[in-house]
Amino acid sequence: MNKTLVYLIFFAVYSAILLMIGKGSLRDSNTISKFFIGERKLSVWRCMATFTGTWISAATILSLTGNVYENGYPVLLYSVFPWFAGGFLLLAISDRLYENDITTIPELFYKRYHSRGLQVVYGIIFICVYVFYLVIQIKGFGIVASTLFGIPYSISVLLVYLFILYTTFGGYQSVSRSDAFNLILLTISITVLFFIVTNRAGGLTSIHISARHISGYAHAGIPYKTEAGDLLKAFGKGPYAPLMSLSMFFGWGLGLAGNPQYTVRMLSAKDKKSAKKTVICSLLLLAFLYFALTQIGLGMRVLIPSLPMLDSTDEIVTYVLNNNLYSSWSGFFLFSIIGACISTANSQLLLIASSFSCDVLQPLSRKPRSESTLLWLSRLAILVGGTFSLLLALSPPSSLLSYGGDIWGVISTTLFPSMYATLLFKKTSRAGVWASVITGLASIALLYPIYYAGHLPVHPALPGVCLSCTALWLGSVLRPPKEGTDEKAAA
Repeated sequence: MNKTLVYLIFFAVYSAILLMIGKGSLRDSNTISKFFIGERKLSVWRCMATFTGTWISAATILSLTGNVYENGYPVLLYSVFPWFAGGFLLLAISDRLYENDITTIPELFYKRYHSRGLQVVYGIIFICVYVFYLVIQIKGFGIVASTLFGIPYSISVLLVYLFILYTTFGGYQSVSRSDAFNLILLTISITVLFFIVTNRAGGLTSIHISARHISGYAHAGIPYKTEAGDLLKAFGKGPYAPLMSLSMFFGWGLGLAGNPQYTVRMLSAKDKKSAKKTVICSLLLLAFLYFALTQIGLGMRVLIPSLPMLDSTDEIVTYVLNNNLYSSWSGFFLFSIIGACISTANSQLLLIASSFSCDVLQPLSRKPRSESTLLWLSRLAILVGGTFSLLLALSPPSSLLSYGGDIWGVISTTLFPSMYATLLFKKTSRAGVWASVITGLASIALLYPIYYAGHLPVHPALPGVCLSCTALWLGSVLRPPKEGTDEKAAA
């Protein structure tokens, strides 16, 4: 059967299933609590599915696997290890976080300090962060759709725009159900591809023996040559040099640990015990998926040592699956990548909506708005936020992996210190949180330009987090919370 026809059949079936999920969820999201956190009634399976589905994005499947093809194991210390460290840090705040009766993370600062100002500032930060981060998912979808149907990238990104808007309009129920469906597809496809690649390469042992001897340029766009043994080292060249790799913990790791797209999944659980189980079960499944993806990337390099016709890391996986390793499973796997992009994108659109309607608009309004009005405005925010991200994605970043770490660095610098201190330490004050967020924003404005100019040997989140933590401590010491209160004075 013609390859394009096979892909079109997959596309039709996949689209029909997503449409049914979206349509069936619209009527289940008629309140703010239902629309944004599923009324805090989700089972461990549903929470785990949407937690894991949100975690596995285009940055993981396309960029991580492509980077493993190029550089081997040094990519793990740069990204995967920090991600898992951040995941374990979520366990430290799981119980304290769930005990708060909140719908959004910025609301935590209003509940603790009665500061509408902090709620609004964090709402604005999250809107900006997720508009920019959505570019990763849109680019990932665009790459896959271009490969599948042979259409220009600028046209293919319009397809993901329609998918993510539709699934997000149904609120958290639609998002969590589509995430569960996409996760099942992804787990099956990664498992099958793992066995296909390892069998063709002669097994895991053979992959590592062969990888030890590979040298040369991975593709035309990479600026440095692989030397024999480089693929199996802990550190590598370029961004994978020791200092930069280790400092990425402050970008990727702490950014994930404070990231609302994961903490909201914990809040949606039916009880405190389920929230903690969500993180543990997700990390176990993710450990298998990352092991498989790492071996797939390494195995592809063993099977095809060089791709001189390519000049982009993020296109390696789709190109190899559509050409060198094409089989009847290629379409299934490529559509599971599309599902991963959608699962991450719709959760981030939902966070843009909640930040706008609940954390910016409502606190600044003179009169409380009805839930029906807030829901309408939330869907409008989804439409506007998605449109801005789509426009940015027309000129996407060259590497999704490094770009994602930089965006998460904004979260780690501005949110991680204040959120963890607020949940874990009673002596944290409103003044300390204000000092932390202002210092964090100033650090980003100062350090990121220096970093992009090539004059900073570490990721800017490292000094940024250190500065914002210091400001938090000084602010809380100089202006401590009133004895016996939780800073209940109005901001």
